[in-house]
Amino acid sequence: MNKADYAEYETAVADFMAREGIANLSSGHYQCPECKVEFDDAGTCPKCGADRECLNEPFFSWQPCDCCGSHLGGDREFATGWNPTTREVQEYNICVDCVYYAEYGRLDDTTMMEVEQSA
Repeated sequence: MNKADYAEYETAVADFMAREGIANLSSGHYQCPECKVEFDDAGTCPKCGADRECLNEPFFSWQPCDCCGSHLGGDREFATGWNPTTREVQEYNICVDCVYYAEYGRLDDTTMMEVEQSA
């Protein structure tokens, strides 16, 4: 990734956040995808007993990332974003790069070194 690619990536993420009306993303399900019930403090669904950790496992997909739009195949993770306008939690499937970016505000160190060294 070079500086132009990184700028394009950041624009895609910012556009997604604005379009969806969310200020941040957090990885993982907010509620049980089957029962639509919030997980309890132990990380299980009070209705069906589903384990949040098992449901949050990354999975391989060729589908584009909901956040940056990347069409590269790779791991996708479930993510949630709070929309203060609708007062709802919205769920997405995002790539691991977007999970990292959402957490740290930049991509991983190796990628950032490549960006800095690019022309």
